[in-house]
Amino acid sequence: VTIIGNLGRNPETRVNANNTFIANFSLAVNHQRKTATGETVKKTDWYNITATGRQAQVLAEYARKGDPLYIEGKQTFNPWTDREGNSRVSADVLVQDFRFLGRSDQRAGEGEAAPENSNSRIPDDIREAMNAPDDLDF
Repeated sequence: VTIIGNLGRNPETRVNANNTFIANFSLAVNHQRKTATGETVKKTDWYNITATGRQAQVLAEYARKGDPLYIEGKQTFNPWTDREGNSRVSADVLVQDFRFLGRSDQRAGEGEAAPENSNSRIPDDIREAMNAPDDLDF
């Protein structure tokens, strides 16, 4: 699946039993459409995102709440029950590739302007390592 959205929260990180770095965060994808009466209806879909290895480390270091991201990954749907007993389904994505698309409006004023290609703020050796295969044991 390919998703473009904004981080809903800063990445939360951990290291699993196999010493693999893992980052989890939410991604908001906004949609809008017009009804037959011309009314604009806005909707936000939320995705639970998991990145592993070097990609997780880079996201944990550079990505912040509100930042726009391009994500490619494997999507799964997982049922769960909320506190009121209602059945829900979460959309979860395991990152295979990602791209920074800039900074959130809140961060754009912090220091220098966001570069046109935001991957340029990542050192070359880290950018190359982001695509190196990782063990995906959780």
